[in-house]
Amino acid sequence: MFWFLLILAGGLIMVGYMFALAEWADKTQVKNLSYNRFKVKESKPSIKIFFISDIHNRKVREKSIENIEQVDVVIIGGDLVDKRTPHQRLLDNLQLLRKWNAPIFFIPGNNDHELTSGSIIDVLENNGVKTLSNEDEYVKLKQNKGFVLSGLDPYFMKPNRKSAQIKDDDILQILCVHDPFVYQRMNQEDRERFDLVLAGHTHGGQIRIFGLGPYERGGWLNDEDQPLLVSEGYGTSLLPLRLGTRAESHLIHLSLGEEKPEKLL
Repeated sequence: MFWFLLILAGGLIMVGYMFALAEWADKTQVKNLSYNRFKVKESKPSIKIFFISDIHNRKVREKSIENIEQVDVVIIGGDLVDKRTPHQRLLDNLQLLRKWNAPIFFIPGNNDHELTSGSIIDVLENNGVKTLSNEDEYVKLKQNKGFVLSGLDPYFMKPNRKSAQIKDDDILQILCVHDPFVYQRMNQEDRERFDLVLAGHTHGGQIRIFGLGPYERGGWLNDEDQPLLVSEGYGTSLLPLRLGTRAESHLIHLSLGEEKPEKLL
């Protein structure tokens, strides 16, 4: 009986620890990237991107973003919701992400169609969020050069592809696709079009036992010429538990020129 109670207590402590990692231990990862190939005038343009993916059923905490004073654009990399997500929680999360008064773009994930309270695209549109479903968008920013954001959506949340295939070597090209394996299956010519790739989906495996999990850990991959971020996500899939992975969001500072990026946090 003693050993049974001891094992039970140990199991409950471990589950509590995994729950805490999933719900309270998130961190904003900061990354500075420089693109020296772009021609710039006297002022050196820079772009601050807040990227978050795989929120699922989790409530975005004010503490997660309270130290981020300003961003130029917010990109949501899919799985903003799943079948567990209450409608009000979705609205509350969007309200927090509007704190910077920056344009918000959403690229669909494999779970977003599960929202039970209505069409996710309609809800987002009514709250000032633009969905990019196989579309390219030129994002014009104040006092900045702007960039092209491409949203690749293999789940076809919108029925038709409207991509303009904006190709311009003198404009920063960013791709967001929920599942990094979709990007990796693209042909080389299409992959080389982009200066930066943002993805999520894998959760870093979410629960790793002795370092092993269903997916590899996330992070920054590829070389400096074409960085690929695979986020381990802000929320969790199925169970609100993590082990050996991190709940995270990302603040990315892109400088177009040779200036040293300013300190973000």
